[in-house]
Amino acid sequence: MSTAIKIASKIQPATHALIVFHGLGDSGQGWSFLASQLQNDKAFEKTDFIFPNAPTVPVTANGGMVMPSWFDILDWDPEMRKVDAKGYFRSIDVVANCVKEQIEKGIMPENIIVGGFSQGASLSLGSSLTLPWKIGGFVSLSGFISKDESIWQKRKNDLNVNTPIFHGHGTWDPVVAVKKGKEAQEFFTKDCGFKDFEFHTYEGMEHSVSPEEMIDLISFIKRAWGLQ
Repeated sequence: MSTAIKIASKIQPATHALIVFHGLGDSGQGWSFLASQLQNDKAFEKTDFIFPNAPTVPVTANGGMVMPSWFDILDWDPEMRKVDAKGYFRSIDVVANCVKEQIEKGIMPENIIVGGFSQGASLSLGSSLTLPWKIGGFVSLSGFISKDESIWQKRKNDLNVNTPIFHGHGTWDPVVAVKKGKEAQEFFTKDCGFKDFEFHTYEGMEHSVSPEEMIDLISFIKRAWGLQ
């Protein structure tokens, strides 16, 4: 089980949970700012925030250097054509365990949102196809997903085809090409039958987040949870 930075809701017991997976080389602490930002809004006073930490492993594309990574990156290809399927699904199981932990605490599945940035976003997207519960929503920031049907055949289900997904991507992203975000939207809506996939691009944004994206993200979370 992954370790995690956990920030408790201002009002206990919590009724909602937001789980966010960081990108390559980062940590859960690197995304804890999101809790601080959302807790300023009364709509999120009963939300727990969970920021899991990736294991420290060798990364092939970095010459085997050891760093926090949810799965191996085989080369620095913005098209993300090569996939470490074994490592990827190992971390997909981490996502499921994190969701299960929140459910066992008494939080309803529909009040749980799973999100991530870059590598972490690929986990969020993948978990929308594999989780054994219908949850409240999924968030992908500068994310990607393999469209190789062969890696999904044994694990894919349709429990979350009506669950909303938010995908935000910078038009100048040099790490994960914005094209991969558009392909993800097409994969989910056309190939997988998802009904509610929001795709937002941010002009001039690179492999990062922006204030505009954060505004859109917060609006999405409120909509997904009926907090508007």
